[in-house]
Amino acid sequence: MTRLVREAEPQETRRLTLLSLPLNWRLALLALLWLLEAFLQIPLFINPPNTSSPAPLINAFVWHWLLTFLPYLLACGLVLVSAPLPGRARYLELGLLLGGALVLRLMLLPISPVLSPDAWRYLWDARVTLLGYSPYVYAPGDPHFIHLRDFVFANSRYRNVPTLYPPGAQLFFLVSYLLAPSNLTVLKTIFVGCDWLACAALAWLLSRRGKDPARCVLYAWCPLPIVEFAIQGHVDAPAVLLTILTLLAAEATTRRGRAVTGFLLGMATLVRLYPALLLLAVARRRDWLLLLVWTATLVAGYLPYLILGHGQLLSPFESYAGNYTPNAGLPQQLSHWLALHTSLNPTALHWLEEGLIVAIMGGSALIVLWLRWRQRLSGEAASLWLFAALFAVSAHIFPWYTPVLIPLAALLLVPAGSRLTLGTLAALWAWYFACATPLAYFFMYERDWTPYYALVYWPPLAGLGLIVGGVGWQWLRRERIVRRFSS
Repeated sequence: MTRLVREAEPQETRRLTLLSLPLNWRLALLALLWLLEAFLQIPLFINPPNTSSPAPLINAFVWHWLLTFLPYLLACGLVLVSAPLPGRARYLELGLLLGGALVLRLMLLPISPVLSPDAWRYLWDARVTLLGYSPYVYAPGDPHFIHLRDFVFANSRYRNVPTLYPPGAQLFFLVSYLLAPSNLTVLKTIFVGCDWLACAALAWLLSRRGKDPARCVLYAWCPLPIVEFAIQGHVDAPAVLLTILTLLAAEATTRRGRAVTGFLLGMATLVRLYPALLLLAVARRRDWLLLLVWTATLVAGYLPYLILGHGQLLSPFESYAGNYTPNAGLPQQLSHWLALHTSLNPTALHWLEEGLIVAIMGGSALIVLWLRWRQRLSGEAASLWLFAALFAVSAHIFPWYTPVLIPLAALLLVPAGSRLTLGTLAALWAWYFACATPLAYFFMYERDWTPYYALVYWPPLAGLGLIVGGVGWQWLRRERIVRRFSS
């Protein structure tokens, strides 16, 4: 902690801030805002609905959830526009931020999942794995498991589809089941522990970057991960932690450091597949050891399930990726709109959709690689770019996918009063997108998702247009200067 405080003091304390507060006032206001957020959480655990409740009860729960964003956003604004606290006051502030984050999560931990039944499937996967069956081969509805059908089976969904969760996620399910069979609270406790460690790791990473570690409030007090991990119990919590730890380890230049980075990246990929994109953000030229350790970690994770399933593993992922849902990404939405309003045949629409996905992801990967090799893009900026591109083309974009964007936004935001950069604009729009995705729960029972896309997607797309325009303007300006001096 002493090192964390010392490292974070220099850069931002000397910069202009929009708000200059006495030390006790910043702490007092943060404490008051934490109390308000905790108070607004109380309705969430007073007679909460369940996943089968009617839409009005679900919507009321979501409205109460959205109210907790008000003190959270005020706390973030306070940290971003005021000067970092020096010395011992920073200990107190970090204690408030991290301790408050833990309490906010523990308050909601006893509540059963309200908006998604996915956590029950985690328990089922662990159960059948321990019985010697591969969850990638046998669906819960398989006749082999008739004698196992209990409350875990009853609360699970997609009972005729094998699991979609990678081996790293299965490891967390197994640990929980071995500690307490069929106990959802224990599983969620593990995820909450990972989520809180992600808050602490973010504070550490911010300090290593010379930024105010109090910016961890953007993630630590955010109602999105609090509800999605403490109540819903989604497995994305360990993925967020491992993503932050990978960025931390990526600073190392020693062989041991590169090996650790490869292992952490491999574990993150084994929990949720999307962190594999971090390879483009953290790998260096001729970084063979990192690549070797990453590959070995993936092989070690998948091999037991390949043996258990007699080689069958990828078919559930393929079927999942091809399904259209109203919360799909932009290429899928465009293809669906064209199918409804034009006479294009399905084959042409399919290839158009696939072409857009390849263009967006392939173009993003090439640009990130080029900028990284020229040392013109930070690891966190590259990660944000790649994750945003993936979410833009994903077949399914659920609110619990997006918390990983928030730590990256916290790392990229510049101090208040500094010159506004394109990276800051990108971070703001990513933060907005993540915090706006809970609006999707209002539309789960609706056929028309147009208002959702207008509120959640169009503002970031407009921001992306501004960013692209800004990059183009900077390039043209630089070219004019070069031509002027050359002539």
